[in-house]
Amino acid sequence: MSVNLFRPIRYSVFAIALLSGVAYAVAPPVTGGEKRADKKNQEDPEYVAEMKAKVFSKEAISVANGEHRFNQTCVYCHGYKGSGGKAKMLQGRDFDADYLFKTITKGKKRGSLVMPPWKRTFTPEERWELVTYILSLSEEK
Repeated sequence: MSVNLFRPIRYSVFAIALLSGVAYAVAPPVTGGEKRADKKNQEDPEYVAEMKAKVFSKEAISVANGEHRFNQTCVYCHGYKGSGGKAKMLQGRDFDADYLFKTITKGKKRGSLVMPPWKRTFTPEERWELVTYILSLSEEK
């Protein structure tokens, strides 16, 4: 008889847990809105230009950071030191820094080959560091 008494309580607890989970999935808490605002501010053209100047002012460190990031994320398609692979070779090519930044940010599609956009993964500073590394590859001919 005690089992029958607790059955409605168990079902109501289950229903409350289920509904609160659905409510959270549909409308997550508002906390952390500052982070979203910061992300939007990071894509502001003035901020991107500021990061470009910062990265190019400390080029040696930026190239090292860019190389580390390149080896973690780009080497699979672009090969060791940009030697080529699934994607085009980056070594010995003359690139415009702004073109590289835009390509890294927005990605690229060429036929069935797709380079993903890195805008949500890397900050503007990290993307500019990748640009400095790729530009250093063109100098190594």
